Amino acid sequence: MKRFEYHQNFKLRPRAKARPRITRSGYAYTPKATKKYEADIAKMYNGPMFEEGMLCMKLRFTKEGTEMMLERMDLNPKVKQPTSRLMGDIDNYAKSFLDALNGVAYKDDKQIVILYLEKA
Repeated sequence: MKRFEYHQNFKLRPRAKARPRITRSGYAYTPKATKKYEADIAKMYNGPMFEEGMLCMKLRFTKEGTEMMLERMDLNPKVKQPTSRLMGDIDNYAKSFLDALNGVAYKDDKQIVILYLEKA
């Protein structure tokens, strides 16, 4: 059974996660704009840290910002588990957001077992 845990609105226009850049020497790095966006999201988050357990995250991306809901998951073994105007790929928006909250809202984004995404 799911139960509500945390809800927050981030008033920051969503950014898609940029591809890593590679130097001539073969070193890969994250572009500055992506790093800044992820740092800004992490600073804005003021919810709890979920140290363990499975989580469900719902993200709604709009031009004005992102709405996020996190729920702790208690799975029922008798139930089969499920599956705009912004120009970027929705999965890249989600990747930026999930990476930004690693170590802030949860220990690791591998804890997220269900992810609902919406681009409006």
